[in-house]
Amino acid sequence: MLSRYWYAHHVMASAEAAARQRLVVALERALPPLNTTVPVNLNCAIATPVISLAHVQQLGRHRPRERWALAHASNYGDRVTVDVHGNPTNHLLLVVLHETVYSAASAVDYFQTYHERDEDQASYHAIITRSGEIFYTVPAHKRAYGAGNSAFQGEQVQTNLRIAASVNNFAYHISLETPLDGQNANLSHSGYTEAQYRSLAWLVSRTQVPWQRITTHAAVDLGGERADPRSFDWQRFAQYWQPYHRLQQHYCAMLANRQLPARESNAS
Repeated sequence: MLSRYWYAHHVMASAEAAARQRLVVALERALPPLNTTVPVNLNCAIATPVISLAHVQQLGRHRPRERWALAHASNYGDRVTVDVHGNPTNHLLLVVLHETVYSAASAVDYFQTYHERDEDQASYHAIITRSGEIFYTVPAHKRAYGAGNSAFQGEQVQTNLRIAASVNNFAYHISLETPLDGQNANLSHSGYTEAQYRSLAWLVSRTQVPWQRITTHAAVDLGGERADPRSFDWQRFAQYWQPYHRLQQHYCAMLANRQLPARESNAS
């Protein structure tokens, strides 16, 4: 009797372990590798959401095409640990959304061109084309020059006495390629493609930045001159971002329960 009970228990335990392993493998494939410049600080105290294996596998099917188009070194710098006044810069990572206004190719060409004057230097960390392809132009651990004279809820860092303080030191700048009808100074255009929203959600999820720290160039600009990204649909973006967020929460809960090893950060 004891042996039959042990055997049944062993079979059930083995089946549960196998199912958990399949979920872990699917999670690893669906979750983009971490790409963050600050220590990962997931909130594992939340209730574990119900995630099915099929749902995880469906998310894992989307993998945007990625390529490097490195900007010229004059157009980005180092993230500093103290500002020009000697104050520590311990801000959490912030995602700032932009648009290119003209083609992605023209933005890449500008970033890859040497610019001597401070006011001409500019860059993003990544550009997402109309087809959803991602061009990485500045390494994540470097400071892209994406939003001069800016602040996020009072947070800003001054790295040069000649230049206004900004969010650049703790920001990850992502730009969406503008549609043809938006290559002008109008306040709106036809918007962004489904592929762009999918790739944006995928990329933002890599940073593990919470929803409250996803913002726009228009929102952080202190000069009142920026409106980008124009015609951005937050609801559509959220529909793609939230499943990744729930997946991160589930993964975190499994980490807390020691059901799988911790993932390594892959800053690039």
